[in-house]
Amino acid sequence: MTITRKYIRQCRTLFPVYGNSERTFLNRLKVQINEHLDLFPDLSYEELVKQFGTPKKVIMEYYANADDDYLLKKIDVSKKLKRFFFSLFQTPSPP
Repeated sequence: MTITRKYIRQCRTLFPVYGNSERTFLNRLKVQINEHLDLFPDLSYEELVKQFGTPKKVIMEYYANADDDYLLKKIDVSKKLKRFFFSLFQTPSPP
């Protein structure tokens, strides 16, 4: 696994909700990392983290700059989906 893929994968797992905006953000981040690696091909994962920040810090920065209405909408949709799936599994089976 390349260091870019490892870094992006760790970032992706930190998103509580993953949609188009998050996918676009990660794609842009991936391009930036690959451009940086073109300039510094021998860069280690630890050096990459020093340069871009830990995946946790990157995601926290994403949410700090994200639109509040978008975040609230995503959280609301997530809650509704969880309730729906919970209700599916809670329905009694016929006798």
